[in-house]
Amino acid sequence: MSVIIILIFVAIAIGISVWRERKTIAVPQAESIKTKLSSALKDLFVHPGHTWVEVFEPSLVAVGADEFTKAVFGSVEHLTLPEKGSMIRQGGKAWDLKRGRRHLVQTSPITGRVLEVNQALIDNPRLLNEKDVEKSWILKIQPTGLSRQLSNLISGGTLSRWNQAVKEQLASLFGPAEFPVLQDGGEITPDLGDKLTDEQWNKVTNEFFRSTLNR
Repeated sequence: MSVIIILIFVAIAIGISVWRERKTIAVPQAESIKTKLSSALKDLFVHPGHTWVEVFEPSLVAVGADEFTKAVFGSVEHLTLPEKGSMIRQGGKAWDLKRGRRHLVQTSPITGRVLEVNQALIDNPRLLNEKDVEKSWILKIQPTGLSRQLSNLISGGTLSRWNQAVKEQLASLFGPAEFPVLQDGGEITPDLGDKLTDEQWNKVTNEFFRSTLNR
């Protein structure tokens, strides 16, 4: 009888040891997967309508207007934003930028519920021209179907190439004789939007922000 009891204890001890080893192996694997996911979401994701998404976590993202929008629109005088708690949809209306008679309705890069609006931007819309996304975000969203929606956006190396192509397209739209839109380094002329006439702005809208929202 004592031999049987000893064998039972040995079997239990071996089982516990194996379970501990499996748990030790599984934890690093889970952490590795989580790390890879977090790393993949660190990039900005950009909608072709020139709005971006920054992912903080799967249930929280910030969205805003990209650098191209800020450059070609110029100083923003007024922002019309959705209400907290409302739903916005990818490709639908996100917000309206206004300056004098000029206005631009931008498309939402993501679907989700509005958790927060940037009150500092409402109080001082010129902060939108800040390059720091920590200051120039417009909305914070609780997204739905995040992974699927991010697959519709531009990021990484593709985003760099796309941004360059957009700048070249802008330069070809006017031509150096009409308006010098690019600096020597290939960047868009600072405050370009403040220098555009209404006619030139309409050309930009038709070329880069053509959607049913701006008709």
